[in-house]
Amino acid sequence: MKKEEKYFNCVDQNVLNVKNKVILVNGATGGIGYSLVTYLSYLQNDLYLLVRNLKEGDKIKNELENKFHNKIEVIYFDYLDRNSLLNIIDLVKNLAKVDYFVNVSGIYHQPYEIINGIEKTYIVNFFNPAFLINELLKINKNLKIAVVSSITSSTKLIRKTLLLSNAKNFVSTLNNIKNKHKRYALSKHLLSSYLLYLKENQNRNITLTHPGIAVTKLFDKKNKAYNKLFYIFTPQIMKLIFMDSSKAALSILKGIDCDYTPLNKWIGPRGLFHSWGYPKIYSLNKNLLNPIENKQIFNLANKVNEQ
Repeated sequence: MKKEEKYFNCVDQNVLNVKNKVILVNGATGGIGYSLVTYLSYLQNDLYLLVRNLKEGDKIKNELENKFHNKIEVIYFDYLDRNSLLNIIDLVKNLAKVDYFVNVSGIYHQPYEIINGIEKTYIVNFFNPAFLINELLKINKNLKIAVVSSITSSTKLIRKTLLLSNAKNFVSTLNNIKNKHKRYALSKHLLSSYLLYLKENQNRNITLTHPGIAVTKLFDKKNKAYNKLFYIFTPQIMKLIFMDSSKAALSILKGIDCDYTPLNKWIGPRGLFHSWGYPKIYSLNKNLLNPIENKQIFNLANKVNEQ
């Protein structure tokens, strides 16, 4: 049996709820995002692809509509462009029905860059996703949210007393971290904490997922976070060792399909370090399950976004 056929059989056998729905999904032009929207199209969902590259988005739309005959609309979207987020909020207000919002977009190890007073990694991976999701849930409290996170989200918060003291210190403490690995991990921790507060205290239907270790466009040379040799060899090594994006996307699809996962659970691959296998529901790291800290992060993020 071909690998692609095997994955589609897995979808047929395991996906129960995500059929004939209306779904907003960002990050569709990435490797895992493309595989995910392929599955969603196969399941006959109406899709709104929120993309930065409209040309690439239209290419995906035409390919999938011709293959699966579902309805797809392509809309410009960029977490570094707040106006594009406001347009999505207006879109949801005007749509008769939206069932799911799936957040796939994110940036990996980026060169240090301050934009409007905040380091870029936190804007894309934390502050603006938190803002958008919170606003969408104000419009539709029953909207199902699925967010792609990372195993690194279990990292411990640094300098917690200062970090969580007020909005100014919150931003400055994060900005003072120059290590790209730590910025990425913290951005994932903070968004997860924010969403867990919404899930626990406002009873929102939110599922955290992670794709495991897979071949993605996060290691594309356009990121410019490492030297040229890194981008020549790393993607090739990944293709030999790690699973492909089609298999990785199955965990995200399972996260969309699961209805009301328990607060302390998330969905990722089976296998060593939960990195290489088919989807499984398992426990979140205890570092993410501090309700007092999660409330503080929620309130601080909202204050920063208001500014």
